Amino acid sequence: MSHLVSNLATGSHFVRLAQRFWVPRLMAQGLFVVLLGTLGTPVSAQPPIGLAVTQTQEAPLSNAVIQQLRGQWQTKDPTTGKLIQFIFAPDGNLFTVLPAPDGSSVAIKFAYKINSTTQPMQLDMIVSPEQVVQTIFELTPQGKLHLQLEGLSAGEPRPSQFNATSTLFDKVSDVATVPKDVQVIALETQKSNSGSSVVKQFLTILSQAQQAYYLKNGKFAADVEELKIATNLETQDYRYQIVPQKDNTQSVMITAIAKNAGLPSYTSAVFATQVNGKTTTTARICATEKPSTSPPTMPAPPARGSLDVLCPTGSRVLR
Repeated sequence: MSHLVSNLATGSHFVRLAQRFWVPRLMAQGLFVVLLGTLGTPVSAQPPIGLAVTQTQEAPLSNAVIQQLRGQWQTKDPTTGKLIQFIFAPDGNLFTVLPAPDGSSVAIKFAYKINSTTQPMQLDMIVSPEQVVQTIFELTPQGKLHLQLEGLSAGEPRPSQFNATSTLFDKVSDVATVPKDVQVIALETQKSNSGSSVVKQFLTILSQAQQAYYLKNGKFAADVEELKIATNLETQDYRYQIVPQKDNTQSVMITAIAKNAGLPSYTSAVFATQVNGKTTTTARICATEKPSTSPPTMPAPPARGSLDVLCPTGSRVLR
């Protein structure tokens, strides 16, 4: 399956990076990666998009469908086995809750609107007025949300029909809010932020994409082109780089190198390992203990049967 990711705000280096990070093909390496790509071109700052985007819909039928959609929907990524959630909230907001390698989750915030007068019905996921992902959906007699995700990209034509790899979501709750322990990344304007949480989110995104790529291909990607991610890896504060390791079948290194001597640098190490006789992947982000323009060296691989990765001397685990 492929990618839909995040975007914090103009002014934040993560936002500027994320604004360029719309992966052109959704659904190539698993549903998680579908939801990781965003924005192949920069967009200007936009005010938050809310309920106004739904007011062009024909009221009675649309309102009934919106009420059915409201709440939490869940599916399992067939590639990674991880759970993915869509939360349709009031005021035209849609949250996609994605798992992170450290066991936490992050929610990507979009605006959305529907057109319930067509068959199948239409769904727009909105980053800005210039960046809209168009797709189709239906609510099945069994109460499931049937959603077409394959082949989507901002600005591309809407699919006309479902294909064999379309996705079914089960409704798991009528609660239409994001859990308190889940960090929300809004595709709107926010204050500038170059803190560790911003770097962590982008390194987490690249690491998770590498893990999904490995599960499909038996190796890690050597660069963003092989990973099928269209992005600018250089921002105001950091330069990101994928550093291949030997034949890329055992590990890959992803660095965030500070361009300002007053900031720390980071390394995300992703490993393939054996646990209970099965091949799996694990990732760990290490940050320099002091400001540095050199990232931590590649950590040693985890011991056989373990997922624990120790950061090298002079660095600490980014939690």
